Amino acid sequence: MAVRSAAQRGTGQGGAVVIEVVGSALTALGLGLLVAALVIRLVYGSWTRTQAITFEHEGHPYLRWHDHRYRIVEALWSSCVRRRRRGTPVPAPLAPGEDVTIFYSARNPGHWSLEEPYRGTRILAVVGLACFIGGALLGFLPG
Repeated sequence: MAVRSAAQRGTGQGGAVVIEVVGSALTALGLGLLVAALVIRLVYGSWTRTQAITFEHEGHPYLRWHDHRYRIVEALWSSCVRRRRRGTPVPAPLAPGEDVTIFYSARNPGHWSLEEPYRGTRILAVVGLACFIGGALLGFLPG
């Protein structure tokens, strides 16, 4: 009767160790990504999506909208938060009376953007959650 090694019997000890290491690494990576997304959101605060109307005052284009406390906020079109991509110009102002979707900071309603700020945090959180769940489920594999 021949004695089979662990490698010949299937996963054995070596396979269980690999599964445990990969599962632990995925869980730790997922938890780290979730914490990073949470910290980014906490540091930069919440941004609110709203509709603004364009108007012109003394020859300059402005936006007007209501903040989360129903106060009227007015801002110059050129005061838009710059995009992260260098070299992209501020978009041309729309004609007076046009509606435009903007995002403004809840802490400082005059701080606004045409793009959704920090949208990468959602991707970071989803990838982190997937890694965390995958790593946790790897711990239940038979080995």
